[in-house]
Amino acid sequence: MSTVTLNTKGKVAYLSLNRAEKYNALTQAMWQAIADACDTLAQDRSIRVLVLKAEGQKAFCAGADIQELHDMLANPDAFSASNHIVQEAQQKLAALPFATIAQINGVCVGGGMGLAMCCDFRIAVEEASFAITPAKLGLLYSLADTQRLVNLVGLPRAKELLYLGKKIDTHTAFDWGLLSQVVERAHLSEATDALVKQILGVSGYSVSGTKRALAYLCDMPNNEVLDNKAALQQLFDDAFHTEDFIEGAAAFTQKRPARFD
Repeated sequence: MSTVTLNTKGKVAYLSLNRAEKYNALTQAMWQAIADACDTLAQDRSIRVLVLKAEGQKAFCAGADIQELHDMLANPDAFSASNHIVQEAQQKLAALPFATIAQINGVCVGGGMGLAMCCDFRIAVEEASFAITPAKLGLLYSLADTQRLVNLVGLPRAKELLYLGKKIDTHTAFDWGLLSQVVERAHLSEATDALVKQILGVSGYSVSGTKRALAYLCDMPNNEVLDNKAALQQLFDDAFHTEDFIEGAAAFTQKRPARFD
């Protein structure tokens, strides 16, 4: 099996990290595969939701592959080139025009945190743990990653995580706003499916437009997909002429659930 796979089931896409024996540590090839998968998804107008998940019981993603990291630490130019691939993949994931869910089944560190924070929702098992550790290598977290973290947990807690490389448990992560939901491991898939069903029950046009508007308002750096304010206003105006609005309005007046495509 490939270390990164993309599968679709109807309107839902599943992007999976398949390296459980290495705690789903990410190689450069895996980052490139994630970027390529996002390119494919961005062109597929049938997709309404992406679930990002990982194989195994121990880790969602333990960060960078140790062997590759060891080699790159001896070659700053190679490290810089690798970081470019990482940032490109994360940027593409964050910019996908539909809702995304990170299904976190265990340890979530480094690049795993970067991936999870690019998603709109994060559901984690109770045993999961979280850390961001560039300070322990004398490095900085990227500007885009730092902005996402601050948007989620606020400045004081972002400092605590980044300055100290502090490890936090799932319930702390939830209390700090990093997670959308905490569940028992046996209910992880069930909780994810329930959220997918909720997302599919609302307008895809609304979710996509709102996602772009929120990204604009949060001033996410390096997001090439973001249009200017006039374009976002046009999205708002156009919404009144879409099939989703016609269906939503009809469902409201007829007192029935809306049936969005």
